[in-house]
Amino acid sequence: MKLSYSNGNEWLKILLYSIISAYIVYQQATHTDAITLQVQLERHEHKLAGDSEFFNPWQYRILSTYIMEAFARTVHAVMPSIDSIKSFLVLRFLQNILVFMLAGLYFKRLGILNPWLRLSGILILGFCMAHSVFASDLSVNTYFDIVFYLVAAILILDKKYVWLIPLSFFASLNRETSALIPAMLVIPAFDWKKRTIDRKILTIGVAAGVAYAIAFVGVRLYFGYQPPIGVKGMTSFSEFIFFNLTFKRMYFQMIGTLAFLPIITILFLGKLSPQLRAWFWIMVPIWFIIHFCYSAAVESRLFLVPQSLIFVPAFLQIINHWYSGNNSASAASANT
Repeated sequence: MKLSYSNGNEWLKILLYSIISAYIVYQQATHTDAITLQVQLERHEHKLAGDSEFFNPWQYRILSTYIMEAFARTVHAVMPSIDSIKSFLVLRFLQNILVFMLAGLYFKRLGILNPWLRLSGILILGFCMAHSVFASDLSVNTYFDIVFYLVAAILILDKKYVWLIPLSFFASLNRETSALIPAMLVIPAFDWKKRTIDRKILTIGVAAGVAYAIAFVGVRLYFGYQPPIGVKGMTSFSEFIFFNLTFKRMYFQMIGTLAFLPIITILFLGKLSPQLRAWFWIMVPIWFIIHFCYSAAVESRLFLVPQSLIFVPAFLQIINHWYSGNNSASAASANT
């Protein structure tokens, strides 16, 4: 049986995605390191009321909050016996399947044509997601962040650049970490030798950045600005760095989320496609620096965006490159 996107085996793909998606939701709902579902519901209600427990930045991530509420109300209207918590679990289940479908499309756009290799990448990503539950709620905004980045990558690879403008606006309403989406378009298109760039790409990239900024600033003006305060009352760069680097459990949580894929990616960076290599330099250094300096890195789900966008597809490309090289060598040897 050949698994692909075009030969009528969609049902099998959805079944396989559903199995791993159910496991991820199970881990998020039952793991002792995760936030209890009742506490999550209370935090959700506080965000709806405009007085989130961790106001900056939780209060500003309104898109996922409103989607959760709309989904729960719709489900309850159809099936009154289903409460909000169960609706949220269903939403996360569907969200996982969406992430996997987009990741599969993204891997294919990057030239990973073997469907079983793509499925292996989905399996790796799924178990990384299931091991990213420390101090975690259902993290709907985090998974929508993955969705927005994957959609942005697919749009860029398909040269459908103009759609990045509305995408950047809604991505900003979901989570402020979507700021790199316009850069994914503009920076790789810049000719560093001639110091030139396609004017259309630059215009769309700037427009996408403006759309992001409008949403970013607008939601803060609407709710009012409060300075960010991290766990244990941390506010400074040095406090976050010290906390992250001395919290021993952080290292094991990062292994559970990223495994050894960042090491493999760095060692074989030259084997990656030019587009993915460019996105590595745009995404990885900035993402890790910011999250180590201004967040609790032990909450390793924060690193699922570079894992899905860079490290997993990089690993698949490296395998693909090795396989192609060995096949070429075997063919050359057979002809001598």
